[in-house]
Amino acid sequence: MKQFILPALFLLVLASCSTPKYSYIFDHHDYNAGKKKKAEVAQASAETAVLPEESPLKLDESTLTASATEAPVVIAEEVKVKEAKENFLRQYNAMSKTEKKAFKKELKNELRQMVKAKKKSDGDQKADATKVMDNDLRLAIIFGAVGLVLSLFGGVSSVFWVLSVIAIVIGVVFLIKWLSRQ
Repeated sequence: MKQFILPALFLLVLASCSTPKYSYIFDHHDYNAGKKKKAEVAQASAETAVLPEESPLKLDESTLTASATEAPVVIAEEVKVKEAKENFLRQYNAMSKTEKKAFKKELKNELRQMVKAKKKSDGDQKADATKVMDNDLRLAIIFGAVGLVLSLFGGVSSVFWVLSVIAIVIGVVFLIKWLSRQ
C-alpha cells in the first residue's frame, strides 16, 4: 500500500505544477479606446466654436459638410490649404495696427474659452464618475456589512450564524455581478 501512495502523491504534485491548458492572450485589447473617443469628442467640440462674422478665422459655409453616419465625409471641392493660408495672410496684412491688436485679443479670448470648456467637460465627467456608486456594489457592501455584524452576534444564537452566512452569500453574489460588468 505504501508503494502505491508515494507514486500517486508524486503524480498529484506533478500534475498540480503543470501549465494550464488554456491561457488568455493579453495583447489583443485596445485599452485606450475610451480615451481616444473622448479626445475625438473634445476635438469636435473645439472645432465648433462660434466666431464673429468679420473674423478671418470664419470658414466659408460652402466648404462645410455634415453627415449622420460614421463613414468619412468626402468633399467634392478640395480645399487648398496653400490658397487659404495666402488668403488669410492677405487679410491679416491688410488690417491696420489696431485691427491686428483687436484680432489677436479676440483670438486669445476664443482659445481661453475653448480651453475652459474642455476643462469643464473633463472635470464634469470625472466628478460624475466618482460620485455615482453602482447599485450592485452598494448592495454588496450593505449585505457584507450586515453579514459581518450578524456573525458578531453568532455567539448568542445559532440563528445569527445562519443569517450572517446568508447575508454574506447575497453580498458576494452582488459583488460578482458588479465585477462581471466592470
